[in-house]
Amino acid sequence: MAEVSFSRKLVAECVGTGALTYVGAGSAAATGVIAKSTGVAFSMAQLGVISFAFMLVIVGVVYALGHVSGAHINPAVTVALAAFRKFPWRSVPGYVGAQVVGAILGAVAIWATLGGPGSKAGLGVTSYTADTGAWRALFAEAIGTFLLVLVIFGAIDHRAPAGWAGMAIGSIVFAVIIIVGPATGAAINPARYIGPFLVQEIIGGAVKWAQVPIYLVGEFVGALLAAGLYSFLGAPGREPAVHLDDRMPARS
Repeated sequence: MAEVSFSRKLVAECVGTGALTYVGAGSAAATGVIAKSTGVAFSMAQLGVISFAFMLVIVGVVYALGHVSGAHINPAVTVALAAFRKFPWRSVPGYVGAQVVGAILGAVAIWATLGGPGSKAGLGVTSYTADTGAWRALFAEAIGTFLLVLVIFGAIDHRAPAGWAGMAIGSIVFAVIIIVGPATGAAINPARYIGPFLVQEIIGGAVKWAQVPIYLVGEFVGALLAAGLYSFLGAPGREPAVHLDDRMPARS
């Protein structure tokens, strides 16, 4: 099969990240719209629906576009892959740029779908409160991204069971959002974070610029730590020693 051109890979990353942002971040905005109109307090039920939306869109994107571009759809994943020689550094700027553009377009699509109420509900922008604090938010984003990237590295390993990457990656995102979501909104993806953030700023919504470094640093650090750990754990080792008793015939 012919190699996919780089331009097509960039389009796939843009579309995939846009879909992730539209459905995932959009589900958070839609939940906020419904909560404001009905007066229903946010609870684990709503968090579970948002997590499930993220899971389903990631599963769909990985299976639809993984064979085209690898379906990184996350700058932290792209940088981690490049840092450990699983992706060429020369392709990183193009991939990251396509992912950010896709996230911005996805956020514009959220606004086009939900309008003013969507913006008032936050447009899917993640943030943390004073009760969480910067250090706890940094830790939460780092460990959430760490778990995501660890699973990605394991799922794409040629020794892993074939055909399960989409479900594995989607499932860990679902699980991570359940625990990290209440602390930071669980961005665990720089593009997914910055896309709705920029669109919300442009259309006049409230954003917190001081929080941007916490999210970006936490996500990239978590991704690199996970990639480093998997490179250690998943590295081929020596064959296990064969003991004499292993070569002896079984006794009846």
